[in-house]
Amino acid sequence: MAPRRAAKARSKSAPATARPARLKAPSGKDGNGPAHRLRERLEAVECERDQLKEELERFKARHRRLEEAQAQVRDRIAWALDSLHNILDGKG
Repeated sequence: MAPRRAAKARSKSAPATARPARLKAPSGKDGNGPAHRLRERLEAVECERDQLKEELERFKARHRRLEEAQAQVRDRIAWALDSLHNILDGKG
């Protein structure tokens, strides 16, 4: 096993600009407390819910339009087949 070396501690402290800023403990009075964060999260979730509801309504409307178009295509194909059967029956 390799011998360990003891690291010498710095004798000088880092300048204030180089040190990370310390955050205050959340107190709720300054608007950064847990209740404030929960309100922000709730607002974000409500906004996302509203956007999803709008998107769902758009998809439902698109689905209805597609079903209507499909029904029209089905009716036209049925009409064309009936016309062809009538033509073939008339010739026979």
